[in-house]
Order: sequence, then C-alpha cells, then structure tokens
Amino acid sequence: MESKGSLFVLLIIVVILTLTLAVMAGYLFFVADTQQTNISQEEDNPTPKRPADEEISKIQLFDNNTFFNLKSEDGKTSVIQINAELSYFKKVKGIKNTEQKITFNINKIKEIIGTYFQSKKFEEITQPEAKEIANRELTKKINEYLLSNEQGKDDIVYEIVFDKWFYQQ
Repeated sequence: MESKGSLFVLLIIVVILTLTLAVMAGYLFFVADTQQTNISQEEDNPTPKRPADEEISKIQLFDNNTFFNLKSEDGKTSVIQINAELSYFKKVKGIKNTEQKITFNINKIKEIIGTYFQSKKFEEITQPEAKEIANRELTKKINEYLLSNEQGKDDIVYEIVFDKWFYQQ
C-alpha cells in the first residue's frame, strides 16, 4: 500500500512540474516574444521621421570658391573646398522667427563651420563617413549656439548638406 501512495505522490509532483513548465514556456513564447519584437522594432528605426518639406527652409552658406585650411602637423598644406546648405525648421517652439535668427547669426554659423574644418586633419576628412560626421557635429554645435540665449530647447537646424566636398593635400 505504501508504495502505491508514494507512487501517487510522485505522479502528482511530476504533473505539477510539467504544468508549471508548460505555463512558463507559454509565457516566454507569447509574452516575452512580443516585448522583444517591440524592442527590435524600436532599434530598427533609431532615426526620427524626416520633417515635411513645408516645415523646412534652406539657406546657402558658401559660394563655390570657399576654401578652408585643414590642421597640419607635418608642415604640408591641406585644404578643403566645400559648398554647404543649411536646412532649418521654419517654426520652432519658443522662437518667434527662425529665419530672422538664422540670418542674424549667419556669420557666426560660417565661423563655426570654418573653425570646425580648421581643427580637422586631412586623414579625418578623407574618411568615407566624414561628411556624415561633419553634418552631425556641426548641426549640434550650431544648434547649441543658436539656442544659448533662447528659452526653447528644440533644435533649429535640421541638417547641413555638403553638395561640394573637395579636398587636396
């Protein structure tokens, strides 16, 4: 009799463990998979949505003959010739007139860009991702400057497009 009782208890324990395992597997399959899918969808789209054309204005920063000397440690003269277009938001919360703000600060914006290139070495400028890095870093620096005396903290400058990027050593 005693062996039938212990066999019955063992059978009950096995059934409970099996059911627990099935519930955990179901949870992992249905609930955790959904959370992972949401996370991977967020990672797949890290860049914000591009604004509509009506929300953006553009201004040409340099003519075709703008050269900047690059940083040199070996005495060689290296230059970059660029043509840049600044894209900025027409309306930014906390700023009355963004076009007027850009126009008023255009010379400082050009100075920021010139100083940026004068601090770069020829080897940095020739990298395949150099335009993208320059766009990102200059956009950040210009936004920091333009917003330094404003209450709002939304970016004004959307991007800088370099339609001419010619360098020579």
